Amino acid sequence: MWRLEDIVKAVGGTVLKKEKEVFTAISTDSRTIGKGELFIPILGKSFDGHAFIGAALKRSGGGTLCRSDSPVSLADADGTVILVEDTNQALLDLARFKRDTLSGTFISITGSNGKTTTKELLAAMMKKRHGVHFNEKNLNNLIGVPMSILSIAGDPDICILELGTNMPGEIRKLAVATDPDASLITNVNPSHLEGLTSLEGILEEKLDLFRYTREGGKVFINVDDPGIAGRWRDSGRTDVTFGIDNDADFRLAVAEDLGWEGSDIVIASPAGTIRTRTSLLGRHNLYNILAAAAVASTMGVEGALIAEAIKEFHSYDKRFQPAASPKGYVIIDDTYNANPSSMTWAISTLAALPATGKRIAVLGGMKELGEESSRYHRELGAYLSKAGLGLIVLLGEETKDTMAELGGAPAAHFDSREDLIGYVASQAGPGDTILVKGSRAFKMEDIVEALK
Repeated sequence: MWRLEDIVKAVGGTVLKKEKEVFTAISTDSRTIGKGELFIPILGKSFDGHAFIGAALKRSGGGTLCRSDSPVSLADADGTVILVEDTNQALLDLARFKRDTLSGTFISITGSNGKTTTKELLAAMMKKRHGVHFNEKNLNNLIGVPMSILSIAGDPDICILELGTNMPGEIRKLAVATDPDASLITNVNPSHLEGLTSLEGILEEKLDLFRYTREGGKVFINVDDPGIAGRWRDSGRTDVTFGIDNDADFRLAVAEDLGWEGSDIVIASPAGTIRTRTSLLGRHNLYNILAAAAVASTMGVEGALIAEAIKEFHSYDKRFQPAASPKGYVIIDDTYNANPSSMTWAISTLAALPATGKRIAVLGGMKELGEESSRYHRELGAYLSKAGLGLIVLLGEETKDTMAELGGAPAAHFDSREDLIGYVASQAGPGDTILVKGSRAFKMEDIVEALK
């Protein structure tokens, strides 16, 4: 329940019309808003939620926030109306207000790659010992994060929140709203360059999470990431390090590659050795496991429970997810998204997996790379030329630059998904392994479904 006086205090608003003084929940969607809920009209790039205030109030009979400069007429509004300067900021302010009423430990995670898998791994580990709330899937933006906080029921021991960004200042806003007791940056790599402009811009944006972690809190540092480890200095917080190649508080001491079965791993930690097996494939996932284990162990979860959670955890939701096809080949669905580093990690993992037939990479372009797009796509081509794959199949305008750098590697390029699907189907056979990956805009998941 939300009291009107608390809402006004949280958002610094002015009550224009008062009909209800208690609201059952907060909603940003006029289509699904429930009875007695408060509507927050969000201003997006291509829409303005203020246009749906009437529909929201008709459905809820509750109330609404409204920008004080909105041209929407509220004279006949059937519900409470609160004026604010910025409804998007008001949503964040309400989330911070809710966060301040909770006594549990808040852990925030960001990074260019691996943040969702790391969050899910950490949640699985923490659930072994605590009541846990975490944001579902990748609801990690300026709307998803505050709504996740506002959806918290009760007062869980642990709240784990994944934070995403593609524009400067977003991590700062999310960090202020979540006010984390502990924070983790998985890595910093080229991604969202259209908004963040450079690798330096990405690093500065991500480091805001550490800067806005509570004084006396803990920050978890990937010592193998030169940007994070080389830049972060702050005596007001406790640094906890993790890594594979460099000395760290939590270090991967052993990783025995078991091919398609995953890896047997040993993690050296201040609390003792953690021995377990993971079914997750690839070196990048070893970092995700190590990062999650570092946080969980530091927060008091026993090594045996961490080991158990790692062993039980499986790949999911289009993140290097292998599946056998009735046609005799294996498809690795890594279609969730793509940037330069995640592309090379996926390709190197494909190249290392045992296969009786061809290793085939079906790759779409990488979006949001701005002025550096051509360079990164050419670098991808140079990397692919040395990967030793049986066939490379490329989709889209961007990958023409990739094609130009492949040298003598067996490859084909297509502008249409349908033509590409037909070609791959004609080339793939029993024993082959097919990796499918690309940015969301290319709908590479449709290729996976067609090839199954």
